[in-house]
Amino acid sequence: MGERQAALKLWLRLLAAKGVQELVLVNRPWPREVPLPSTLFTLSTLTRLYIGVWKFPDAAGLRGVSFPHLRELGLCLVEVENGDIDAVVARSPVLEILNIQGSLRGKCLRLVSQSLRCVQVCTSVTVMESTEVVNAERLIVCEDMNLSGVCTRVKIGNAPKLKLFAYLEPGKHTLEIGDTVIMPGVEASPSMMLTTVKILSLHVCFGVHKDIKMMPAFLGCFPNVESLHITSAKCDQPTDKLNLKFWEDEAGPIVNVLLRIRVMTFREFRGEQYELSFLRYFFKSTYALNQAVISLANPSFTSRSEDEMISSVVNMRIGNFASEFEVLFYVSTGPEGLSRWTFKRGAKFSDDDPFATVKIIPRPGDQTSQACKCHN
Repeated sequence: MGERQAALKLWLRLLAAKGVQELVLVNRPWPREVPLPSTLFTLSTLTRLYIGVWKFPDAAGLRGVSFPHLRELGLCLVEVENGDIDAVVARSPVLEILNIQGSLRGKCLRLVSQSLRCVQVCTSVTVMESTEVVNAERLIVCEDMNLSGVCTRVKIGNAPKLKLFAYLEPGKHTLEIGDTVIMPGVEASPSMMLTTVKILSLHVCFGVHKDIKMMPAFLGCFPNVESLHITSAKCDQPTDKLNLKFWEDEAGPIVNVLLRIRVMTFREFRGEQYELSFLRYFFKSTYALNQAVISLANPSFTSRSEDEMISSVVNMRIGNFASEFEVLFYVSTGPEGLSRWTFKRGAKFSDDDPFATVKIIPRPGDQTSQACKCHN
């Protein structure tokens, strides 16, 4: 594509003249060091733009540029420097959806926008240094589950509209709220709480001591969560003694678990003892829970059968639980570790909870309801 820059610039000028509204511009084949033509930024009529496998132009060169009608922007495997993405967001006054896929090693995002509703960052190659969002309603940060030894700092400054936050990983994410880094054993103060978040999704390796020690600290920052969705990560070498006593002694009471959570989803359940210990603690502690959905891992990838995994939950001492609630089971038929997240799901605003594996739909004309499986 490098030798065809002149032709590409001409094509973009023609598109600008025709008032194009939606554009997908991908540089194939690689490398992605080919600079993105600055002519692209003359397409002021765009409402939806996706670019892939390019080198982003210097943000300093974008003076006077704006996308007055752009509502959705996607960057896939685009080489950027600090400030590049922030500059485009600042120049897009009605932008609602920002999707980023690919490498952001050592980069910081500070997204200040009054219009931005959904930010999804899926770093499948490397990880970013930090992300700070302001005024977004949904923040979804996905890491490559196969990467190890990497850590992303997720910083949330002024986020008065944030309602949905995912996938927070105690083993991979350092959470910073305001100027405070959330650490185990630190009691959450009002300045460390995101009180607007109603839906929280966690990706947890319950067999690793340092990971689960972060869970109470993380949960304490979201006192008004009503829907908690947990994905259990596979653990090859679990830490010993991660039993119910561990949770009762070290986790202690978690305010939002006791008072607020109405729906809990536990995905990729394998029937391991460390998973059951958490479920016992959760079920004994929660008072508002109406429904728990246990999604069994695909039996093709586990050492236990479907019946064995279900029995391990059913045989828990229900009488000791703090409240009555419905437990639903379903068996995953997908790949180990679940299918990759899709931007379309996260940005579907008509779905108030895109992480719910089962939704309760009222039956027409009566007071009963029926369960509907949404996606695997």
